[in-house]
Amino acid sequence: MAGTKRQYGAIDIARYVSALLVVAIHVYPFVDMSPVFNQYFIAIVCRLAVPFFFVVSGYFFFRKIRRSETEENREKLKDYLWRIGKIYLIWTVIYLPYTIWNYASVGFSWQSIFSWVRDFFLNGSYYHLWFLPAMMLGMVIVWFLYEKRGMMFTLKVSLGLYVVGYLINIYAPYWETLPYVSILYGFFQKTLVTARDGFFFAPMFLSLGLLLAKTRRVRARAAGTAFAISMVLLVGEVAIYGKLGILEDLSCMFLMLIPAVFFLVDWLLVLRVPWNPGYRTLRQDSLLIYTSHILFARILLMILPGAHLAVYFLTLACAQGFAFLVTANMKRWPILRNLV
Repeated sequence: MAGTKRQYGAIDIARYVSALLVVAIHVYPFVDMSPVFNQYFIAIVCRLAVPFFFVVSGYFFFRKIRRSETEENREKLKDYLWRIGKIYLIWTVIYLPYTIWNYASVGFSWQSIFSWVRDFFLNGSYYHLWFLPAMMLGMVIVWFLYEKRGMMFTLKVSLGLYVVGYLINIYAPYWETLPYVSILYGFFQKTLVTARDGFFFAPMFLSLGLLLAKTRRVRARAAGTAFAISMVLLVGEVAIYGKLGILEDLSCMFLMLIPAVFFLVDWLLVLRVPWNPGYRTLRQDSLLIYTSHILFARILLMILPGAHLAVYFLTLACAQGFAFLVTANMKRWPILRNLV
């Protein structure tokens, strides 16, 4: 048992670091010093965070799945969806004042209500919460494909969906300028809004988690080297988009993210880190920081609009303080367990 915990200590540390990177995506910590550096820092480093969460979630879920046990697997999927769905509903309610604030600032309309309902199921009831419905939809897709056709078919379909999403997400500036294509792209934006969702984005990385769960690990040095090479190629890929003038704030579906995150998780799974009970707290803190940080960031950005780096650290402090209060009081108030 101790060996198992020791094996995943690196994953829990990386989860926490990934949550810090997600905060950076929404706060732009370096934009006051250098907008260009801030853009590339977010595109290259921070964009690893959410795919990492998906791969790790897929890995730990599919470790428990056996293809010959369909009924039992279905129950495990239901339990997983219930847990994530419950977290999502709770945070949807918590962010309702901000949601109302957003719509009140532009004026309420029937269209805005329909848009919110669409976003609730596809893109998140609040913009950073998209990860949770994407996780649920993506997990259903990958689970179904794996149950019906096996791992290789699941990987092929997931890659196909991701490539379509990549073309939509990365080359959006081109589609907006092309005759006829711009009409189709505009229709896509009106209906689905983004390809960074549970249909185009999530299945690829959940499938990588499935692959890691069903295959043996490579040696730590080999996985670390492959991750380093993938990161160099990711830098080159992002630089090309920058040169082409199509690198935008919402650009996130890079091709080299696939091998980079795969080898990163593979490396972390074999990296031996002495177990510490505090790693379990890091695991919980990472989710709480991810879900809560916008509560603080929005207010702080209004108070300190020209001090993004200060806002970043203040947001982290507030989100970590919130996470500490939740985890420290779970035994006293068991209802708090529903947040994680």
